[in-house]
Amino acid sequence: MPRSPDRPGNLESARRNRPLTYAINRLVVVIAYAVVVGLLLSAVAQAFAVGLEVGLRSLAAAALPPIILAYSSFFSRSVKPPSRVLEVNLFGMALLWILVLLILVDFVSGQFSHTLPLGEFLISLTLGGLFYFGKRLSSKSLLSCSYGVLAGFLIHILIFGLWSF
Repeated sequence: MPRSPDRPGNLESARRNRPLTYAINRLVVVIAYAVVVGLLLSAVAQAFAVGLEVGLRSLAAAALPPIILAYSSFFSRSVKPPSRVLEVNLFGMALLWILVLLILVDFVSGQFSHTLPLGEFLISLTLGGLFYFGKRLSSKSLLSCSYGVLAGFLIHILIFGLWSF
C-alpha cells in the first residue's frame, strides 16, 4: 500500500520537514553498511596475508552469501519479509547479531588461525542480508537495523577494544 504524502512516517515528509534529521539518519545507514563492508574487507585481507590458499578460501566464503542471496532475490519470489516488524525488535536483533558475530570472528580467527573462513562467511551473509532486506523493509525498519549494527559495533569496541579485529 503506498504511503500518503502527508503521513508523518513518510520519508519525503521527513526530508521536507526535518532535513537535518533525515540527513543524519541516512548517514547512519551508510555508516552501518560501511562498517560491515570494512569488517569483511579486513578479514579477507588478513587471510591473504596468511597465505594465498587461506585468502582464496576466505574470498570464497565471502562470495558465497551474495551469490545465494542474488539467486534468491532474482529467481525466487517465495521469500517475503513480514509486513510489519517492530523497529525495537530489529534494533535489538541487529545489535545482538553484530556482537555475537564479532565475538565469533575473534574466536574463530584466534583458534583456527584463518584456516576456517567462518567469520568471512558470516560477515558476508550479514552484508548480503542488509542489502537483500534493505529493499524490502520500510525506511524506519532499515534505520532501526542500521542503528543496531552501529550500537553493536561500538559496544564490541568498548568491551574488547579496537585492535581485537
